[in-house]
Amino acid sequence: MPKKVPPKVKQVLEAKGRRLKEDEKNISFSQFYMYSQCPHKWYLTYVRNLSPYQPSIYTTFGTALHETIQEWLEVMYTKTAREAEEIDLHALLRERMIKTYKKEKYKNGHEHFSNDTEMNSFLEDGIQILDYLKKKRNVYFPIKGTYLAGIEVPILYPIQENLFFKGFIDLVFYNKNTDRFRIVDIKTSTSGWNNYAKKDTDKISQVLLYKEYFAKQFDTDVEKIDVEYFIVKRKVPADPEFPSMGRRVQEFKPTAGKINRGRALKKIGEFIKEGFDSSGQFIDKVYQKKPSKSNCRFCVFKDNPLCNPSF
Repeated sequence: MPKKVPPKVKQVLEAKGRRLKEDEKNISFSQFYMYSQCPHKWYLTYVRNLSPYQPSIYTTFGTALHETIQEWLEVMYTKTAREAEEIDLHALLRERMIKTYKKEKYKNGHEHFSNDTEMNSFLEDGIQILDYLKKKRNVYFPIKGTYLAGIEVPILYPIQENLFFKGFIDLVFYNKNTDRFRIVDIKTSTSGWNNYAKKDTDKISQVLLYKEYFAKQFDTDVEKIDVEYFIVKRKVPADPEFPSMGRRVQEFKPTAGKINRGRALKKIGEFIKEGFDSSGQFIDKVYQKKPSKSNCRFCVFKDNPLCNPSF
């Protein structure tokens, strides 16, 4: 017999993404993070709309793995753990990768951007991740007293007249015993996040903003929301120096108290002030370039005469 869904969970499950009106605009975390790295790149991408479409095996794999994990968890929490255990996750991931690749190839003008060898290599990495997750299911995804409150939960919160913050939260759980929500953002990584990545305040502000806007959108106590990055690693050392290095999952839970959330909100406010007018429209002006080896190495505009980085 299925367990009764608490009202707080039902509210999130039934959330639908509101459609924006014609004069309303939205920003995403991706926009904000690109601006924080290089305002000029953001300008060329979003204001001038000059960024070429660039699919990659990394995004294809990331999308497919996200969908596979989400489908597995949905069966586990809405049906039974036994039914989830019976899912052929290897076949499901393969199916998702092929489907995603075909979509990306179509958007790329039917041009291939990977090959069988590379696809199979990433597929094998994904299989290792999924096997690890099944083995450690009770560690990362306990069932007792816990509900899956949502997958790709839509966030659309007004931050200025005619301008909204828009995002989709990968996973939201609710524990009825502690009366707490758990917001999880899944990240795929080659070998995990290093200390530099974990100290990047702009990078980690994503879940801080999710926490803030989720609390406001669903009228829930912000202090009863936990946030984390669930980082799945494609590669682990065969003979790890420390046990944590051999795990396929790296859980990173940044401090998400009032002060850090306030800093994230202040930064996104500064971004909006610089990039948007009072009606929510882009401001077309000269934006700062932030050339560096890390910023420019893989930038789609590095050879564009509108950029011409020098460092």
